[in-house]
Amino acid sequence: MHGIRARGRASMISDTPRTLHQFFEKRVRKAPENIALEYDGECIAYGALNRRANKMAHYLRDTAGVRPDDPVAILVRHPPSVIVAMLAVLKAGGAYLALDPDNPPGLTQRIIESVAPRAVLVESSSVAGAAHFRGELFVTDVMTATLATPDTDPAPAAAATDLAYVIHTSGTTGKPKAIAVEHHSIIHTLIWRNSYYGFGPDDTTLAMPRPSFDSAVADTFCALTSGTRLLLPLRDRITDRRYLVGLMEQREVSHFLITPALYHRLLRGMSPQQTKALRSITIAGEWFTSSLVREHFSRLPDVKLLNEYGPSENSVCSTVHPLAPTDRQVLIGKPIDRTEAFVVGEDGEPLGPGGTGELFLAGAGLARGYLSDPELTAEKFFVPSSPRFRGQRVYRTGDIVRLCEDGELQFVERRDQQVKIRGRRVELSQVAEVLTADDTVDHVHLLRRDTDAATPRLIAFVVGPTAQDVDRLRAAARENLPDYMVPSAIIPVDAVPVTGNGKVDEAALAALYADASDRTGAPPEPATPVEAELLTIWRKIFAPLGVGLDDDFFDLGGDSLSVMDLVADVEERLGVQLDNADPYTGRTVRSLALMIENRRSSEVDAA
Repeated sequence: MHGIRARGRASMISDTPRTLHQFFEKRVRKAPENIALEYDGECIAYGALNRRANKMAHYLRDTAGVRPDDPVAILVRHPPSVIVAMLAVLKAGGAYLALDPDNPPGLTQRIIESVAPRAVLVESSSVAGAAHFRGELFVTDVMTATLATPDTDPAPAAAATDLAYVIHTSGTTGKPKAIAVEHHSIIHTLIWRNSYYGFGPDDTTLAMPRPSFDSAVADTFCALTSGTRLLLPLRDRITDRRYLVGLMEQREVSHFLITPALYHRLLRGMSPQQTKALRSITIAGEWFTSSLVREHFSRLPDVKLLNEYGPSENSVCSTVHPLAPTDRQVLIGKPIDRTEAFVVGEDGEPLGPGGTGELFLAGAGLARGYLSDPELTAEKFFVPSSPRFRGQRVYRTGDIVRLCEDGELQFVERRDQQVKIRGRRVELSQVAEVLTADDTVDHVHLLRRDTDAATPRLIAFVVGPTAQDVDRLRAAARENLPDYMVPSAIIPVDAVPVTGNGKVDEAALAALYADASDRTGAPPEPATPVEAELLTIWRKIFAPLGVGLDDDFFDLGGDSLSVMDLVADVEERLGVQLDNADPYTGRTVRSLALMIENRRSSEVDAA
């Protein structure tokens, strides 16, 4: 049997809390006066946070009728209110589903309809996403102040095998899927992480992942169950490099978890002087190269860097690898405690060291399955027939990995069409489903292109529509998909090119993408040195696309991470510090150049 079993000190013991909220309550009793959350100058102690959650929990149980295994959706923007809502749902006995309020309302409505929650906790600014919900609606920023419910811990209702939370992710069928995780599974992950990292009351974690992202579960609850202070950044400044580094310096951040694409940008502004309290950083969410590892250790040589791998279906974290400056390749490591990893060949049998096959996971962290989808659950979670699995239930990840001679795992590729962009799963079929809903579209082929900026770009080639239809298709994508799934470019083609053996010719598609923005005639020349520098920066960001002085940054495929690149490059090349909001106002080279020149003139006049 060639499964890899990890053993360590973070094993389940008799006094381990049975549920996630009881784990939190145990921490509250130890030091209720310690700070649990900090947000925009406001600090909330563990005891106060617990009381706020209790008042809402009593309402959810007694008025909304929330019972064990009932999903409750959370559509809230204010970060501390999101944490209160999560805890309240758990204490009421339900399972929380954190939704992204920045998603289009139509997408949010479809998720709510598919999950059929017992109640929705919503902020008034996001109520459009719950407009068609006919169940119990609690408007947090309006109704919380009027609650007359007790602030004491509700009597326990949920058991260890009841649901703790539901995570929505892109699905292979073209529809999102809801992963249902029980309390005991996520507690297993938290116990291991708290022990492995040594989290405690002297630590401060900067909460990078959004609550709708699976990494936020481990990030948030590791803090709240270890006594760590959780520092919540302003939502609209999560890609503002100077703001984040300033928080690390001023609030003495000791740890954060981040996607490689965001860390690639953030690292450009970090130094040991600004991050004196920082002791470890976790990279998670997507594959990356050793160049990021080398850059990390060149800038922060004394800060540990760890790579965590794990699907939502195995309670966020399955393997870990401590990275070193001498690493020539990035490994996903060895299984965490009470987890087994099997590298499985085409014959369904586990492979030995040196073998490459599909990764199956088993152990304490497995999710219950997919909410209201028994067929998909049976397909992905099952007991293999081979006796070498010893009758264990496994999760089939779809990831192809290699088992190294020393037991470390190396990620190779995805078996299916799933890709990751900004740490989020993207099933290409779901994007195609939205585009093919248009009557003019006969076929869609999606191409993932890696870029020098470390953010993959998703390109949609559509058969049927004309160039005049592209704006309508782009609007439909923005209305029905989260922003990270909206294609950077939509390119009409007469047919999808194929090779001589009948496979899609992706090289030909890449050439079509490069040609798509070619312009007839000579483009306008930059009129000022600032325009010339900005044009160089834009061409670097959007290579291989041709870029003109009047092209809209976001129509070219720019996003919040591209804005980080732009702001950093402008500071390096022009010595000008832009706000992250500036590119949203100056969306073309000409308009941004004028903004910079006016700002320089104002500074000269003021001097």
